[in-house]
Amino acid sequence: MVADYSKAARCAVYCKDVYKKFSDNLQFSGLTQKPVLINRQETDTQCAILPDGAGITIVFRGSESSFDWDTNLATRQERAEFDQKIIQGEIVDVEDKEKVYPYQNGSSSNALMHQGFVKAYFSVRNEIHDYVKNRPISTVIATGHSLGGALATLCAVDVQYNFPDKVKTIEAYTFGSPKVGNNGFRDSFNRRIPNSYRFVHGMDIVAELPRWWQGGYHHVDKEVRIGRRFSLNILSDRFKDHAIDRYIEVLRSMPR
Repeated sequence: MVADYSKAARCAVYCKDVYKKFSDNLQFSGLTQKPVLINRQETDTQCAILPDGAGITIVFRGSESSFDWDTNLATRQERAEFDQKIIQGEIVDVEDKEKVYPYQNGSSSNALMHQGFVKAYFSVRNEIHDYVKNRPISTVIATGHSLGGALATLCAVDVQYNFPDKVKTIEAYTFGSPKVGNNGFRDSFNRRIPNSYRFVHGMDIVAELPRWWQGGYHHVDKEVRIGRRFSLNILSDRFKDHAIDRYIEVLRSMPR
């Protein structure tokens, strides 16, 4: 199935909106219904459920919303700050990079997932499940940017795993997502969530994390590359290309 660029652009805008101040006044572009906000301070995990009839979009907040992705990261200090806040702090945390399988009955596919991502997602999981259980939900879109993309990936397969008879359509739209699990997880996800679109803009560095030497992580399908793939400012643009604004700009220019 070909990616719906109009829907992708809308999801990317939601991913930008969720970076705003997380309060009862938070509004999402083009929506009139009040979002359901879930905030777990103990894991610093936030997501919003956006209702739309029998469907919902679940938007996960991404990495360090205060970080200036347009900085040129030209100095060692700026690169060290990025590494501490984004890479080590949230993507490949040294203490949480172990892979785990979170369900009690085990995995016949040998699926394993990044422990830190699982911990963050499971801190909001019960409220997501309660919402789906108690409403006539038949369609779910999971979306997120950066770390939020990893959580959206887990959410999509989790909803399919637990509500296969109720939720008939599940889609995932992620932007600059890091890798979530091992080969077993990738294969299981690809079977369960065929309508998944993992967008990578330009030379986005976060989409390459964790690196191959950090534990055998692999991306899920389907990768959708957008934007230019080469720049003379390689170091700087690898960081700038991760900005959600750049994803939105390119997606809005794509043919509908």
